[in-house]
Amino acid sequence: MNEIETLISARRLAKYGKPSAEEAFAAHLYNSELAESFYQSLSYFEIILRNKIDTVFSKHLGEDWIFNPDYQIGKNADTFQKIRKRLITEAQKDPNNKNHIISELTFGFWAYLFSPNYRKTFWKKYPALLNEIFDKAKETLSVGVCFERVNRIRNYRNKVFHYGSLIKVVDPLNEPARIHNMIYKLIRDMNANAILRQIKEIDRFNEEYIKGRRLGFL
Repeated sequence: MNEIETLISARRLAKYGKPSAEEAFAAHLYNSELAESFYQSLSYFEIILRNKIDTVFSKHLGEDWIFNPDYQIGKNADTFQKIRKRLITEAQKDPNNKNHIISELTFGFWAYLFSPNYRKTFWKKYPALLNEIFDKAKETLSVGVCFERVNRIRNYRNKVFHYGSLIKVVDPLNEPARIHNMIYKLIRDMNANAILRQIKEIDRFNEEYIKGRRLGFL
């Protein structure tokens, strides 16, 4: 076993399906470049989503909706309590400050708000919520469609930030360009075009995608 297989791990390299460790490592290096090109769009998508949800929910459910136990359901209840306990332990942020809590909550927390578990809690009770979050959507969106899209982006984000393979695509819906387009579409649907224009200035996805096609990785 050579240095590459020893230090990168043969199991990690095997997922790229290349005949030699050197070729697999080249694919691994490109995969890391492609992942890096998603950082800006994914990071800003998460920020925009959570702030748009908070703005709309604060309007309809009350400014302190995030502290209402009725809205802490399933795994979101556990997530909320863990974050709050950590803030109390670390004593660096106020656990009773809404903005401090919101900034610490995971992407999974926000995605889970669109899950079927929350349908009766507020999506059916307050039908205006969805249209105000995605107020520039050109199509009629259902909560189910929103959950599928946001959760797909969340799962892809986890692959990006945890060194998963982006270039070995099993599900066509997870093809890198389709995910990137979906991120941009949802940002536009949330009426964040001014931010999107700035993101495009530093977004290197198209460049990396073309490179991957040229090198035969995609």
